[in-house]
Amino acid sequence: MNTPQPPAAKTQKTHCNTCGGQRNATVRGHHFVNNSDDDVGVWYQADYWILECCGCESISFKIDHQFSEIDAIEPDYWPSPVARTRPKWLDQIEVQDDVLHRLLVEMYAAANKNQRVLAAIGARTVFDRASELMRVKPSANFADKLKKLVALGKISPDEREVLAILIDAGSAAAHRAWRPTIAELNTMVDVVDAFLHRCFILGAGVKRLKKAVPKRRK
Repeated sequence: MNTPQPPAAKTQKTHCNTCGGQRNATVRGHHFVNNSDDDVGVWYQADYWILECCGCESISFKIDHQFSEIDAIEPDYWPSPVARTRPKWLDQIEVQDDVLHRLLVEMYAAANKNQRVLAAIGARTVFDRASELMRVKPSANFADKLKKLVALGKISPDEREVLAILIDAGSAAAHRAWRPTIAELNTMVDVVDAFLHRCFILGAGVKRLKKAVPKRRK
């Protein structure tokens, strides 16, 4: 059976959602739990850590588990590590449409909880709502929605092909028991982000830029 090991250092590496990725953190608290059943030779140990990021000073909670019947157990974190950071322009979407904003928030929440099927379905639903805001009938099928967006000049033929793949991936998650890998889901979210940023954020910024640029003198 393993024996209790006191904290060897006052700092350790841990995930920081604010800074992003692995960062040095100061150990602000530690508690060790050791449970065993000597009759059957089974034991469980856990280290509970309170950690303060050395960069941003944010506080997190981490549990390191050890169990005699399992070779390796991933640590638990609170708050949960964010795999996909929300774009800085997300709140600007809320100003334009709170439904689209809520769908995006839920898609990112699912992605960061490793609920990849839900996140993939959410990506398709986000496109659905965005196309409706661009004067496309909600009752139209996805192929007709893409065709209409091209006709309206909202997307290019090349982007149409990319979005068609996104939609098919979301449909596969919803109806064909497909679960994307983390890399595949990240690609889907990249497509959604690029589409929304260009249509809802960049377009408004370009209009403001056009007004700000002084006219050429004759």
